[in-house]
Amino acid sequence: MPLTGRRLAWFAGALLAAGLIVLAMSLSIGSAGWDLELIRTLRAPRVAAAAGVGALLALSGLAMQALLRNPLADPYVLGTSGGAAV
Repeated sequence: MPLTGRRLAWFAGALLAAGLIVLAMSLSIGSAGWDLELIRTLRAPRVAAAAGVGALLALSGLAMQALLRNPLADPYVLGTSGGAAV
């Protein structure tokens, strides 16, 4: 069943809430707890980098699927995985 209208809004809100919970957990879990200096200098940049890389990978996958008009397109279709291995 496709997501439309109100169901799509609820789904997007639930994904956003889950993402924020995961970000908060990744900042707080560790052996030092909530040491503010540690969070600011080590954990926050790592969390931001991980979120940014994940978002960019998702966006590149979406662009490839839209470009090829194939919902099953992956990096092996165009040979980018082989080129990266070289």
